[in-house]
Amino acid sequence: MIKWLSISLFVLSIFLLFLLGFGVLLNDNEKQHQLYNRQLEDKKRQKLASNNENEKFVVTSIPITPSLRDEQKKSINLAIITKNLTCISNEQCAVVEIDFVDLTCTVAVNIIGETQLKKAIKDETIIGRCDNSIQDSKAICLDNFCSLTPSN
Repeated sequence: MIKWLSISLFVLSIFLLFLLGFGVLLNDNEKQHQLYNRQLEDKKRQKLASNNENEKFVVTSIPITPSLRDEQKKSINLAIITKNLTCISNEQCAVVEIDFVDLTCTVAVNIIGETQLKKAIKDETIIGRCDNSIQDSKAICLDNFCSLTPSN
């Protein structure tokens, strides 16, 4: 009886040593994997930062002058634009041309805003001026806001 008990304890201790060894290996592998992921994220951030320095980004802004402020508060298009500027990726942004009474402005909004602007009724407000310095532009997501940049 003691013989079988000692053999069982010996086999059980060997089994526990194997489990402990595998646990240590898994723990080390997890730490190495997390370190590798952090290094990849750092490289991506550095690459994105260098790309952002090389490209010229233009944020679309529609200035509101005091004489036009009350009329623009009633503008349907401006309300839609201000509510739909947020994004996570470039695929969520779109370039939209908006017709006002006095001129047409090119802006970048997210896809929801693009759909709402297509369905909106004709806006009868006077905008005054808008930045249309970029003739051929594309929409990108910059700091979680849709922005215009020259398309190359």
